[in-house]
Amino acid sequence: MIKFTNIGTEASLPSLYPKIDEFYEKELKFHRIHVSDNLILSAVELKAPQGAPGTTLQDSSHTLVIVPGRAETEHKYAELLYHLKDTGLRVLVCFVRGQGQSSMVLYDSNKCHVERFLHYRHDLENILSYLDVGPNFKLMGFSLGGLISMEFCFNTTYRYKPRAVALIAPFLGINMPFSPRVVYPILKILCNIRSFALAYTPHGKEYKRVPFEENCHSHSQIRYNLYHDYYASHPQLALAGPTYKFVKCCMQAQGRLHKRKSRFTFPMLCLGAGADNVVSTQAAQEFCHEHSHDPIPPIFELVPHAYHDILNESDNYRNEPLLKALNFLFNGTTDLSYLAEQEEPEAPAPQPESKPAPSEVPEGATVIAEQDVDDSELIGDAPRVPHN
Repeated sequence: MIKFTNIGTEASLPSLYPKIDEFYEKELKFHRIHVSDNLILSAVELKAPQGAPGTTLQDSSHTLVIVPGRAETEHKYAELLYHLKDTGLRVLVCFVRGQGQSSMVLYDSNKCHVERFLHYRHDLENILSYLDVGPNFKLMGFSLGGLISMEFCFNTTYRYKPRAVALIAPFLGINMPFSPRVVYPILKILCNIRSFALAYTPHGKEYKRVPFEENCHSHSQIRYNLYHDYYASHPQLALAGPTYKFVKCCMQAQGRLHKRKSRFTFPMLCLGAGADNVVSTQAAQEFCHEHSHDPIPPIFELVPHAYHDILNESDNYRNEPLLKALNFLFNGTTDLSYLAEQEEPEAPAPQPESKPAPSEVPEGATVIAEQDVDDSELIGDAPRVPHN
């Protein structure tokens, strides 16, 4: 059993941040994977101690693969990786095309765009192949990474599939006033017009920092500010808003999940944010309910009042869900009773005034205590990428 006890606190972050930054620069391994002349993929690796079990191509049971959300950077994961460095795990944060420091899809723009959703699956397959990820690895997907993770699990041609999966605020549906059954066919037709396909959606635009008081991603002022301060000092990493074609491809992948008769034969935990204004928590809960009679039914749990970016949330919305996800993946349980045996954690910093919108708990959801499809897109194998 791996005991996950400390994944960081807001109170310790100001004094610890210089060490985290140094750890990020000196202790992590940054991979640049050359898939083709036009595509380089990025991955960050927290290496396991030499000889650690479960971190090889023959057995990857102690390997955690993380697929980030849209418009995230490698540095965002520094705090989490810092606090996982003594667990003996090998952790890989994998960035598909157009995300992190992987190649942009549009050469003359930093818009968030993709031509076919299966390209994301192929990118993940290429990264896992290049980094020699073998059987029994664990998979964690945030937001867009949650949708990519489901696409991978049910459609991959990669030799090995994950032993267990955890999704955090997954992008399995869009918050919008109209049904996807109405919107998607219209979007599919309009995206045949290239200028429309490459245009920003109504809320899309170049990156611009939103004041903390107006944001709907995090209640944690320190984590929110550190995240956007990094963009301020590394403006080249700031990804702009999504295009219509990106949204169309995501909706297509979401629809494919419901149309395909795939069944869960592996454990899956889905954590939904109760006050998520970015993706549809209800869609995630409904997806899990659709598979309630599968051989291994997925588990859905709600984090009441949490905003979308749980990784960057305040401690009371972040730490218990992340600990549950890690314990589920590596210990097969969400029971955190062992934490009571540990020393009292450092008291969290006082929380700033916030405006959490009270959320109703979807019927059938567990609550974490508060402190039409194109068949052409279903084919294609990702070649193994040779080592440099």
